[in-house]
Amino acid sequence: MNHRKQARAIRRRMVAGGDESVGEQHSVTLPSADPLLPFEVTLVVKYRVAGTGSPPSAQEIAAEGITQRAEELSRAHSLTECDRLRGKLAIALSRWQEVARTGVCAQAQCTSVTADPELASAVAARESAARRQAVLSWQHEQREHSAARLRSLIVDPLRATAWWFADNQDAVDKLPEVAKQFQAVRDLLAPTAAEESAGQLLDEYLTDVDVVERGRVLFQLRRMFGEHRRDDLAERIDSVDRDEPGPG
Repeated sequence: MNHRKQARAIRRRMVAGGDESVGEQHSVTLPSADPLLPFEVTLVVKYRVAGTGSPPSAQEIAAEGITQRAEELSRAHSLTECDRLRGKLAIALSRWQEVARTGVCAQAQCTSVTADPELASAVAARESAARRQAVLSWQHEQREHSAARLRSLIVDPLRATAWWFADNQDAVDKLPEVAKQFQAVRDLLAPTAAEESAGQLLDEYLTDVDVVERGRVLFQLRRMFGEHRRDDLAERIDSVDRDEPGPG
């Protein structure tokens, strides 16, 4: 048996054997996910040592070992999670575990986890505000996405008419009038002759692009517009790509 196996065997015997102490209560302050906002935790700590003798500091060693194990869990919880932390501590600290090769094995029962009510209330309010902000941000992104899609339809009456027809295929007789309405909206919102829109500049740029380089340029522009959430220009690229004649 090599040295590692011997060491493991010795530790197993230490955990399984030895005299078990009477539990001693310890009150400790544990950090939460916010280091400045602590939990107050009460633990009943026990220890056992292999052999007949017990070092004078065995209880302190056991308490420190248990505190370190508890801190690993408490740092992952906010002050609003006292009950959840108590349940996790009850499971994690019920196992006998040697404290840093000291020969002392420790186990504990968690009897209470509390937090300052005012601090816990403040944390709860902050978490609620963060959730509301996340929802508002998501709604804003959805609205921006919808607006960008609608802008791309406004500047392209053909696509807008096709989208309408996809949902109204039994109303073929209304297509001419709908198409005129989309064209009228496009003309109403189109920039004046003195203005140069991003779409116009894009069209002029693509007109001068070398045919051989056109595919690569379209790909790079489409990716850039997508990264900057300019769906209207990305749609314009797609329209150009669709209209590009294939090899003769």
